[in-house]
Amino acid sequence: MAKKIEFEKNFKTKILVVFFIVFIFLISFITLLKVNSKIDKPILYQLQNEIREVVNESKDSIVSIVSVNVDVDPTIKQWYEQFKGTPFEYYFKDYVDQTPKIVGSGVIVSKDGLVITNAHVALGAPNITIKINDKIFKDVKILAVSKKLDLALLKIEDSNLNLKPIVFANSDNVKVGDIVFAIGNPFGFELTVTMGIISAKNRKLDTYVGFNYSNLIQTDAPLNPGNSGGALVDINGRLVGINTAIASTSGSSSGIGFAIHSNIVNKFVQDSKNKVLNYSKGRPFLGVRVVDLPDYLKSYLNISYGVLVVEVVKDSPAEKAGIKKDDIILEFDDKPVYSYDDLLDLIMQTTIGQKVKIKILRKNQKLYIYPTIGKQ
Repeated sequence: MAKKIEFEKNFKTKILVVFFIVFIFLISFITLLKVNSKIDKPILYQLQNEIREVVNESKDSIVSIVSVNVDVDPTIKQWYEQFKGTPFEYYFKDYVDQTPKIVGSGVIVSKDGLVITNAHVALGAPNITIKINDKIFKDVKILAVSKKLDLALLKIEDSNLNLKPIVFANSDNVKVGDIVFAIGNPFGFELTVTMGIISAKNRKLDTYVGFNYSNLIQTDAPLNPGNSGGALVDINGRLVGINTAIASTSGSSSGIGFAIHSNIVNKFVQDSKNKVLNYSKGRPFLGVRVVDLPDYLKSYLNISYGVLVVEVVKDSPAEKAGIKKDDIILEFDDKPVYSYDDLLDLIMQTTIGQKVKIKILRKNQKLYIYPTIGKQ
């Protein structure tokens, strides 16, 4: 019995010692947290203020790309009215809905109304308008499009503009681990800001909608539908990329987003502006209508690229030089032609009166033809 009492006494003593040690540890830990919080708070405040400055520096250069369905098919409208109020109304509603919808984002690149966005945003939206803050601009033109780059340059037709253009960073200097901010309109929520880092560079991405990307910046800053065409900016609020795609099985953010390098964007903008200036004197013109070659035909002909000529415009530079229907254009000035878009881009890079070298395949024979680019 005495041993039992002694055991219980020793056990209680040990428990008290353990509780005392834990208590001292907790007091020390809480004190340490308080000390650290006093040290870290100014740093956190400074970081918070820096983020605010970045957002304020950039947000006035971000726009909403708005689409309005104004061309409603009369037959579909009639069916909608007929089935209105029934369960079948749902199937026609989207086709007759004329409510403006934010379909993407854009970035202002000049004071006088030039806006850059993705080609898949500009081409996928009928009757584009641009919204800046609470103001709607309905007179918007597409100045230039590159499906290959997935970029489009838009122009707001208004002579009284004094917009704030984004400042371009040199995206070649971007490093993995750099902090970045994505600004855009995901799901129609305007001027949404998300934060992340550069996860990787020089990524390649193939999509099922026909846009094949290379040399992309990868980021874990959350991107969602509606962010396309928006800005990816660095800690100075400068543009390092145009947000363009996500890798996701659900269609929404999964922490893997992609942006087009700002250097590529800047070159596209400058080249497009120069072309528009040259177009005031006329557009470069070859005079052929072509279609892309299906893979099975390329395999049969034992070629890896080329486009098929389906029409030659009468009295055009192409006809005068000897290009014929059913010719396959392989190269344009020693550059391979993989698609219709490739040929169009190459023609647009020429000047009126310039003689070019075109390699064609005609009845299993490869020929060179030298047309002089005309004016349209």
